[in-house]
Amino acid sequence: MAGIERPELLPNCEASARHRAPDDVVLTCLVRLADDSLADNLRTTSLHACEIRGGAALAAASFMVQAPGPWHDELQRILRMTGVNVDRPPYSHAEYTVGLCYVAGAKGLPAGLRHRAADALAHRANDVGYAEARNLLPKNGWGWLTDAVRDGWAVWTANLFAEDETAPLTTRMRVGLALAEYEHPTGYVPSAVEKLVAHPGATSADRLALAMAMAQRAPKDATSLLRCLASDPIVQVGHRMQAIGRLDEIDPSMAETMRAIQTRLPAARVARDQRRETAEYTQHEAAAQRQRQTAKAVVDRLDSKVEEFLDDLRGRGSADWRGDQLDNHIAETDWEGVTQDIADIRGVVCDDEIEASLRLLEVLTQIRFGGERSSTPDTLGLDAQGDQDFPQLTQEELGGGARAEAEQSWEFWRKLVEKHGWDDEDDHSGELDRQMDEVNQNVGASICERAGNHLRALQQHLVWELWPTLVNAAEKGDYAAARGCLATARLLADEAERAEALWKKTTVADYSFDPLTMSWPRDFWLVLEKWRGGTAAP
Repeated sequence: MAGIERPELLPNCEASARHRAPDDVVLTCLVRLADDSLADNLRTTSLHACEIRGGAALAAASFMVQAPGPWHDELQRILRMTGVNVDRPPYSHAEYTVGLCYVAGAKGLPAGLRHRAADALAHRANDVGYAEARNLLPKNGWGWLTDAVRDGWAVWTANLFAEDETAPLTTRMRVGLALAEYEHPTGYVPSAVEKLVAHPGATSADRLALAMAMAQRAPKDATSLLRCLASDPIVQVGHRMQAIGRLDEIDPSMAETMRAIQTRLPAARVARDQRRETAEYTQHEAAAQRQRQTAKAVVDRLDSKVEEFLDDLRGRGSADWRGDQLDNHIAETDWEGVTQDIADIRGVVCDDEIEASLRLLEVLTQIRFGGERSSTPDTLGLDAQGDQDFPQLTQEELGGGARAEAEQSWEFWRKLVEKHGWDDEDDHSGELDRQMDEVNQNVGASICERAGNHLRALQQHLVWELWPTLVNAAEKGDYAAARGCLATARLLADEAERAEALWKKTTVADYSFDPLTMSWPRDFWLVLEKWRGGTAAP
């Protein structure tokens, strides 16, 4: 069975794993300090050397002289002889952690001292400290936890060990038995004990022993453990009956229920096959998970996610069918249809998901390629300023164009009259009325068409120029340019809303142009004045 991996770092401690071992000088001093067969001067000199070295060396020595155990009185005597102050030590929290690693990993020290240091590590850093201790002590030398728990210490470390699937199961069961016998608070059942009682790999006799030990100490707390055994078809029939018998003394109704289900339990062989299939499936899933966590798999997932975001961006702006719809709606003067088309344009470019997608794309690209293809993290989230490099049309421009077209039409009519004469020499007024209606109608249709063409141009610019530029920038990792394109697209959406209002206005307004605002030759001017006054004559 593979051992637990040694952590590279411990909580609140920057020392790496290879720096959490004493050098030869410190190791020699610690071993001599603990060796009661040596002369006092060698031991006191060793303690003074640790004091001079300071840091983790002094922390290790301080722990040793204060640790409870058969060596305590002797080490306290050496401490008094040296006068070293361990009550207000000058080492840091991290140095004390490293000092514990020194003691736990020092092979020349008494085993009990190393065990005390290992327990202190587990208390200091929980799972990480326990993993460190597991790597510093012999892998198969953890049976001492059984005696430690019965002596009233290392209970937390024993819980961590009993739950450690990498540790030998037989040792875990012995430690679990000690935990079951330990005087825990009423109502508390250690999770390690629960897991060991339900462990399918343990013998049913050992599992029963754990449950019975808990029932001996705290009968009501053992109900769930006994029920677990009584309902497990893998447990031998005799052991199930013993669990039910003990349960009968605690909770008769529950015991009766457990007796009733015995005939419905599958055979032990069938249950083992089911457990084996479940275990194999779990192992397969774990292997698949490890495969998914390989560097290549992570890179593939990153590439796939980046491509997914890019496809989404492409799809949002590639709906050129909107151009056909908008064109049809404008031609049909369909106000509701045009309104929906403009709302679609705004929905494409103003969706907050697009900006979020660009930010995620930038982050994923930085993770995938580092800083080679994307902006620095400082640029994330900055508001890009778009430009107005797209078709624009104002009411003033539209009005000016209409006037120019009307003047041109009237000027063309004047030249025709000068060249060919009036169509009806007897009815100048009627000809002027017809010319007025024709010019106003043609110019009105022209400005309406121009407003509609402006809407079409905006939509085409978005679909065929602006959005492809945005996607291309994102594909190249130029997210600053992509955000600039997005800002420009949003300005375009604002222009589209103004253009929609302008187009609607042209579809309902009757265009009227007063030809008297133009400059005319005298004879035409006189006719126009009489026509305006309603008295035009040949």
